[in-house]
Amino acid sequence: MDQTEEPTPSLSNDMETEIKEIMGLFDVPSFARRGQDVECALRRMHDRCRRSRSGLLEMVRLRLRQWSRAVTGPVAWSAVLSASIEPLWSLSEADEPVWAPAPAPLRRQRAVARDLIAATRRFNTKWLQFLDRLNLDPTNDLIDQYNRYYVFEKECVMGSARLAARFFTPVPPLTKDVLLRDHPVLPVPELLEQG
Repeated sequence: MDQTEEPTPSLSNDMETEIKEIMGLFDVPSFARRGQDVECALRRMHDRCRRSRSGLLEMVRLRLRQWSRAVTGPVAWSAVLSASIEPLWSLSEADEPVWAPAPAPLRRQRAVARDLIAATRRFNTKWLQFLDRLNLDPTNDLIDQYNRYYVFEKECVMGSARLAARFFTPVPPLTKDVLLRDHPVLPVPELLEQG
């Protein structure tokens, strides 16, 4: 036997390296890409809604600040309003109120309350108009394709329909009602009748 002969490389080691190199040439499987596309589209839509809603809420926040400077605390609403406006602070993402050391005259409180009611109504109208103008079709097309093809594409990779369908949950279509649930309109305060 010739001593200059080189040992033959291990077949399994070389094959494993080649497989890893080949796998590195490809992107993630189509079913995973499809899922990522749907998640990204939904996230973009909700981000867009959050930004737009926040911009439309500026006047409501201003009126809430004016209200807090006209009254001495959270229960002061009972002098001019028919119900508490406490939910407005969180729903409008307003800063915590800084209450006045002394209440403004009832006439001033009523004027500020009227302005707050008008700002809330304007916000609700503009927000609903914004949602009506949104084109949900591209996002819903992605959702529809995901629901149709995800399991099939995963089955092609895994080789098992049962394993591919495991943990799969169809994504419901995006609707105005879904967006309103996550980005709601505001409750409109009501003035007490003057007696």
